[in-house]
Amino acid sequence: MKDEFDQIYTKAGGSGMNAFTSNDLTFFFINVPSNKFELWAWMESDRLMDSVFREFYSERDVVHEERRLRTESTPTGRFQEQFEAMFWISSGYSWPVIGWTSDLNSYTMDGAMEYWNTYYRPNNLVGIIVGDFKPADVKAKIEQYFGRLETGKVKPPQVVTLETKQMAEQRMNAEGDFQPEVDVRYHTVALGHKDGYALDMMSEILNGRTGRLYKTMIEGSSIASSARANYDGRKYAGAFSFGAETKGDSTPEQLEQAWYGELKKLQDELVPERELQKVKNGVAADSYRRLQNNFSLLVQLAFAENSLGWKELNAMPTKLQAVTAADIQRVAKTYFDVSNRSVATYKRKAGAAAAGDDPDLAALPAPMRARAKQMAAQLMQSTDPAELRQGLDAMEAQGAQVPAQMKPMFDYMKKKLQGRIAELEAGGGAAPVAAPADATAPAAAKPAAKMKAKASDAATSAPTTTPAAPNAAAPKGGGQ
Repeated sequence: MKDEFDQIYTKAGGSGMNAFTSNDLTFFFINVPSNKFELWAWMESDRLMDSVFREFYSERDVVHEERRLRTESTPTGRFQEQFEAMFWISSGYSWPVIGWTSDLNSYTMDGAMEYWNTYYRPNNLVGIIVGDFKPADVKAKIEQYFGRLETGKVKPPQVVTLETKQMAEQRMNAEGDFQPEVDVRYHTVALGHKDGYALDMMSEILNGRTGRLYKTMIEGSSIASSARANYDGRKYAGAFSFGAETKGDSTPEQLEQAWYGELKKLQDELVPERELQKVKNGVAADSYRRLQNNFSLLVQLAFAENSLGWKELNAMPTKLQAVTAADIQRVAKTYFDVSNRSVATYKRKAGAAAAGDDPDLAALPAPMRARAKQMAAQLMQSTDPAELRQGLDAMEAQGAQVPAQMKPMFDYMKKKLQGRIAELEAGGGAAPVAAPADATAPAAAKPAAKMKAKASDAATSAPTTTPAAPNAAAPKGGGQ
């Protein structure tokens, strides 16, 4: 029976079953009522014990489609992928999480089962439970159901190829249909290194509406529509990046030079104590706020346990508070050499439209714009207001569950959806002529048919949320 695994959960009050893959882990999750915990323990242990892949090849096609949607069909997707591959010289991080197209084409059932039997075994698994439960009862159920599983016969191989030292500056120049921007990136340290906490605080000094980047590049010189800095600590390596989008007639080169000016200030001058303490207060408040939501706590525990152990979640706020102005100056001088940087500049090809042609699109955070633009274009292909209204109803039902970081894109798509419905009901808005997406559905029909799914996707998805390996199918006797 198709989707029986999901239907069993839904009938029992379960919701939100999904998965995502990051650079270092794959994460499966679901919400279930407290009194259905035993059902969860049976369902999950049974599919780990006796998995089937009934729809392997159709699911492989779904991953292909997602790659096309999120990478190949977006203005900057393949350029960003190329920049990642250029930046990470020797480590596995040079591979995109979703895989290259040739990777997806080569996946076979036998290969998937081999991967499953190596990595999806109890000796390579961490379970995290957050909510209303009695620890003793939960422990007993875990031992009862998950204790049935056999340890994997093949031990996951150790990571032996680590990132090598970059010896010279790397540059990539891209032209296309996008707002001009720049991305400057440096190799730093992996999670757990003491300098990682100083790099994290350095990014906090730079970010936000009261941060240095906003004050100088957006409010001050007004050369950027957005600017951000980020320390990306991973299990085996780390990076620090600066990125910004142009505003008006400014150029990526101007943004790059403005960044070097901010960096030099951090290298030459200690961050004033008042400024540092203000940032620390904000970091502490954010740390507590992230503990208020069950799903946020679940994800934080997962990432902490995967790298440094779950206790890092409690220890990290103290470590961040201990960072000094001298620590920030030291890391600014240590990791930001010319030979250690990679730079990507994105320039608009002659004749391409500017993001400013759509003020709502231009107001979105830079990483969301390409995806939002593509989804809005698909929306304009739809000519059925009834189906679009179903999509709008679905979005409104999900509104309260939208993560804060995805709210701008959610609101943008909702506004576009409302506008398209009004246009069609007024008797206008014929879809542009386009080639059929496949042999059975014309291009005008496909976006409407998928609107509910796309609305949900816009509300909840991050750029990389598809497992690299095929999901487990339902337990024996079920189906997916």
